[in-house]
Formats: sequence, C-alpha cells, structure tokens
Amino acid sequence: MPLTQLNYTVFDAFTASRFRGNPAAVIVLQPDHGLSDALLQLIGREFNLSETAFLVPLEDHHDDAPHFSIRWFTPALEAPLCGHATLAAACHLRLNHPELQPPYRFASRLSGELKVNYLAEQDLYELDFPADIPVALADPDVPAGIEMAHTWFPKLARGEIKAVLKTGRGYLVEAAETVDVSAVAYDPVTIARDIPIGQCVLTGPHKPTAEDPSRVHSRMFACGSGLNEDPVTGSAHTRIVPYWLGKWGGDALKCRQVSARVGELDTVWLRDEGRVLLRGHGVKTAEGVLFL
Repeated sequence: MPLTQLNYTVFDAFTASRFRGNPAAVIVLQPDHGLSDALLQLIGREFNLSETAFLVPLEDHHDDAPHFSIRWFTPALEAPLCGHATLAAACHLRLNHPELQPPYRFASRLSGELKVNYLAEQDLYELDFPADIPVALADPDVPAGIEMAHTWFPKLARGEIKAVLKTGRGYLVEAAETVDVSAVAYDPVTIARDIPIGQCVLTGPHKPTAEDPSRVHSRMFACGSGLNEDPVTGSAHTRIVPYWLGKWGGDALKCRQVSARVGELDTVWLRDEGRVLLRGHGVKTAEGVLFL
C-alpha cells in the first residue's frame, strides 16, 4: 500500500533556544518507502526550510550501532552535505528512539560516512565531518577574485576584503577585522549568477567578549540554490575552521554565525585525519503529520 502520510519533527540546530539557530525537518522512512526523488524534492519545497533530512535504516542497522542513509533537500535541490539537518536528525533519534546507542552513523551519497556523537554531560551533539580546505587563488587571479567579491558585497570599502579563496562548494571571503560581518549587505542576484550551485561564505575575526566568546564570525549565502542566506551552516565550518586555524595555529575554535537567527559552534580540527568536529545544541520546535 502506498504511503499516504509521514510523521515529521522540526529542530532548531546549533542553538539551545527555540527560534534561533537553523531549523530543519526530519523524516524517517522505511527501506521500502517507495517515494520518488521528485516527491522528496516537493516535500523539501513544502517545508521551505534550509534543509529537510530523510533517513532510511540500512541493512546493518541495529540498536547498538545505528546506521542510516541520509539525504538533504533544500526547497530547490538535493544538497551534497548539510550540518544542521544532520544534527537535527541525531536529535530526533535520541529523543524518539532512546534504544539507539550513539554514535549515530549516516551514509551520505556525496560526502561519505558521517558520524554524530552525543556528549551527555554538556548536552552537545558532535558532528564528525570531512574538512574542506580552502585553496588560495593563483596570484594572477587574486585581483579579479577581490573585484568579484566586491560585487557580492558592494558596500564593503577597498581593503575590507582581505582574501578570496576557492572551496569545494564555492568561495570563502575573508573580511577585515574592522568589518561587522552581521551588518554586511549582499547582492543575491550577483552571487547567484557567479555561484549558481554552491555557497559563498563571508567570515572575519572577532575579539571574544563575555557575551560572545567566539573568535570567528561568519555568514553563508547560497543564492543560486533557492536559499539566499542560511541561518547557521555546519558544512560551511568545515572550511571556516581549517582556514582560521591554518592561520592562527591550534586545533579548537569557537565560532558564531551572525545571521538574524544566530548560532554557535564549538569546533575541533583533526588535521591529520582530514576531519572537523562541530559541536552544538539542538531543540525540538515542532512535530506533526505530512499528508501525501
């Protein structure tokens, strides 16, 4: 019998407070669910969140070693990697399936095996993701790269963009320490034109305070993928963390994504393993039934 309804939950990820962080919907399907990719995409469009995560238990899945396939859909396309929706998936499993013992393993199509552990003492979820090391542009291309970034962020003055680097999913732009990253205006049409499928990450250093202990601020734009600005982006920090720690040294970094919703990540760069650990909170905000 074809499915006629699906249960879903929505979690705000990388925050301990509702209505902050990044919301993601989570739906667990059975292996014989029979839903087409086109329908999964329509569901992602219906929720109209940055991502909707679909989980399916794999053949070797069992309570002591939970193992699911995971796919993420934006309103417009299937994403190759998503941090906040993976954190939301782990939140769903811990709260709705307490018999499952973390770490939770997730097999993704394009980003390999992912793992999420739960650190009970701190009530933190720890994502183990592959690092995406930004690559500097060749010297002759640097001026053109800077000029291109100025069209994305047209109100930044000369000298306020320090570097533009290529990443596996787009570009990373370093802002000067004098720039308030949260207040930077951006041009979504130009970003979508230059990065039709991918992401533009804007990041700058931050002097830690008692209210905001982060050393790095960032924002992320995916204007060509049906999402102008993503509130808090785990996958972006697989680039942000290696970039800044490559400059500063060390292996741990507190980060804040300064969108209107704001989110925080404690991170660790496992240099020798080519991985980044992303630690954050998650909180359930909604649950219900989706009718097909």
